[in-house]
Amino acid sequence: MLNGRSSGSFTRGDNNIVTTLTRGTRGEILETKKLRSGSFGIKIKVLNGRSQGEEMWVYHKEGASDLSLFAEMPSNWNQARTASSVSSAKAARVETDKPAIADPESSKKKSARTVEALEAVNKANKAVKKSNCTSCSVAAAAPTTEGQRSTIAPERTRYSSRGKALAKRTIPNACMKIMNTQGRPGALGQKMISLMSRPGYKEDFTSSNALGTLCPRFNSLSDQNKLLAWTWFWTALAREENVTCNASTEHGETYVDRSGRTRILNPDIGIGLWTMEKSAAVRRENGRGPECRSVSTAEGQARCAISIMRKDLVGSSNATSPGSYWGPLRGKRVQRQMMPHMERFRLCFQK
Repeated sequence: MLNGRSSGSFTRGDNNIVTTLTRGTRGEILETKKLRSGSFGIKIKVLNGRSQGEEMWVYHKEGASDLSLFAEMPSNWNQARTASSVSSAKAARVETDKPAIADPESSKKKSARTVEALEAVNKANKAVKKSNCTSCSVAAAAPTTEGQRSTIAPERTRYSSRGKALAKRTIPNACMKIMNTQGRPGALGQKMISLMSRPGYKEDFTSSNALGTLCPRFNSLSDQNKLLAWTWFWTALAREENVTCNASTEHGETYVDRSGRTRILNPDIGIGLWTMEKSAAVRRENGRGPECRSVSTAEGQARCAISIMRKDLVGSSNATSPGSYWGPLRGKRVQRQMMPHMERFRLCFQK
């Protein structure tokens, strides 16, 4: 098998493998680049198999390659004319079926982690394929990497104006089904990417300043990375709305403050990751629409939350507004609750 990658970088530690290509996989060559080692990165559009229609990068080393290169797009692949050089190649076919990642006895622990990560990526890719998404690709499953760093920066200690260390707003492991701290979407995150990529939705979620101050570099990002920024946003919002990230958690209408007074928390009982209104009648009364018909599962809650956010984007042009459905996106709470998380998403803040 041959690794297919979301970018043309093949160094140790790159977190960009999106799938593996088995022997017989054919592809149209879209772009090539020569690497410092003298080998080549080749961008292909896959023409058959489980990754058909997707674009990805593969590695080619002349004299020791897993690929055969052809001088034209063959009508008969068994009689195709081979290319004399990478620069003249128009098509490629995978010829090997060996493991894409070796597992030597001397590094069993490291290999086990690598294989586990690869299996997770393949599982996420399958989730995308099951979503019937017509405008997104498996490449969206893998975050863009900056060298060898994770897309998500480590959590840092924040201080008050008086220099006192503030409690960290740690994101629990349960939230990793949306996006993990390496910047890789989980199964639920994959589903949310496909939902935001639908015709009519993608235009709103990738429009100018859609994430507002939560992502200062939003307009300079590719559409794929904009959707990844949104996936981290949903992770952060789930943490602020539902600390445990449990889809079955109910949220009461009131709470008792430090002075012992009862205060209004929600106008209605909520449920789940983003505190959707639990009552179907209340959702209908508030005009949530068909996307919010069922919120009993995490996927149903994601569909409803994305639908509500899309209406907010159309009405106010960005995610944070005084009339937002979610409290952490209103007023001073944005800086206190959401920014500690969003500042960790490197693509939004670091050039």
